Amino acid sequence: MQENKTVITEAGIHDALKDLTGWKYDAELKEISRVWKFEKFVPTMVFVRKLTEVMDSKNHHSDLNLDSRSKTLAVTVTTHTENAVTQADLDFAAAVNTLE
Repeated sequence: MQENKTVITEAGIHDALKDLTGWKYDAELKEISRVWKFEKFVPTMVFVRKLTEVMDSKNHHSDLNLDSRSKTLAVTVTTHTENAVTQADLDFAAAVNTLE
């Protein structure tokens, strides 16, 4: 699958995030991120498995930060080769949001 690495402007990112529930943009780091909170650990891991399937199918690998004590999962996305948020990042975030 070919990723669309078109760099998105800050205005375009903010506009896109209106439709991407829970995602936030960090202009300094040039990335988007979202944090999920789970009631129990097992559902957290079920979600991680689904998430990794999306990462694999989209060939777009994000950074994951799993805190097992607080049962939170943070997902951070950027296109490292472009040092920017691209359409591929937004497409990935949209696909991840369908997992809920």
